[in-house]
Amino acid sequence: MLVNSIKLEFFRNYKKQTFEFDNDTTIIVGPNGAGKTNILEAIVLLSTAKSARVAIEKDLVNVDSEYARVIGNYDTGDKLEIGLQVNPNSSRIRKIYKVNGAPRTGAKFIGTSKTVYFAPEDIRLVAGSPSRRREYLDRVLSQTSKDYYSSLLKYNKIIKQRNKILEQSQGQILHNIYKTQLEFWNDQLLLYGKIIQNARKNFFEFAKENLNEISKGLYMDSLNLELEYMPNYLSESKLGSVLQRELLRGTTQIGPHRDDFIFHLDKAGRVFDLKSYGSRGQQRTGVLCLKVLELKYILSTTRVTPILLMDDIFSELDSEYRSHVESIVKNHQTIITTADIHSIPFNLKKSAMIEL
Repeated sequence: MLVNSIKLEFFRNYKKQTFEFDNDTTIIVGPNGAGKTNILEAIVLLSTAKSARVAIEKDLVNVDSEYARVIGNYDTGDKLEIGLQVNPNSSRIRKIYKVNGAPRTGAKFIGTSKTVYFAPEDIRLVAGSPSRRREYLDRVLSQTSKDYYSSLLKYNKIIKQRNKILEQSQGQILHNIYKTQLEFWNDQLLLYGKIIQNARKNFFEFAKENLNEISKGLYMDSLNLELEYMPNYLSESKLGSVLQRELLRGTTQIGPHRDDFIFHLDKAGRVFDLKSYGSRGQQRTGVLCLKVLELKYILSTTRVTPILLMDDIFSELDSEYRSHVESIVKNHQTIITTADIHSIPFNLKKSAMIEL
């Protein structure tokens, strides 16, 4: 599913502009601050309904407007549209989804198109917080499974309801009325938590089967990348065992909202943590391996080749690393941004180009 064009209306710094893309590689060239990344962000928004860059979604709407719209036209003939309506009293926005002009729910819209987004700050997936890695998993798995996305929405609502009960009982004896409510939410927590963690487990099983081959092709010094899933498993007995701690702290202490995963490098049987002991170059290569894995996983699970979006990643890469990236690009529709056209490999520069 290739994106032919995208129309932005009051989105970020664009008031009304349309961009067209090549079926192979499109290079967007412009100085920093021109809005190159905003174009990629809009394409990601049409596949995940979330910004790839900011938590405060109100920032997606142009300062001169209270409404923004992103419309994508694809080679399948489909037109995907997201409307963003500002709430003056909140940082949150109301989203309106349409496919070919017909309204859709978020659950039916997300994943209609598939994207893999790669930016220099993705190195934080290795060294950053667990929440960043969970967000990454949610973005990938929501594109590939509507069941995962809907379960995630329900799970997050359950956590909020359950935390309210724990807050109301904080530091006190759990009264019968709260105990009954808590038992109800516990059942729901177990149900949807299991769906989420099973999907994540399947992703890491896929990684175990495929990362060895991927990392051998990208690491030049016989290193093998491994991902270790660290699930915070839910069970009825575990919920019972942490209840007193939850009452004391007023929050849910176990479940997939506390999952994490770790990057390991294996060199001739010696395994070390990429976060603590890997060089910046090794960490960057680890992220590239993860992105290639993501491309393969989306294709394997959905039979759709995702659009590859690369946000100014060539400027800080050496020639060897650039050649690796170039080999990946040739198999996908790819949209690349850069402030320096000279950093782009020659074979890619022969493709379509947009100048801002």
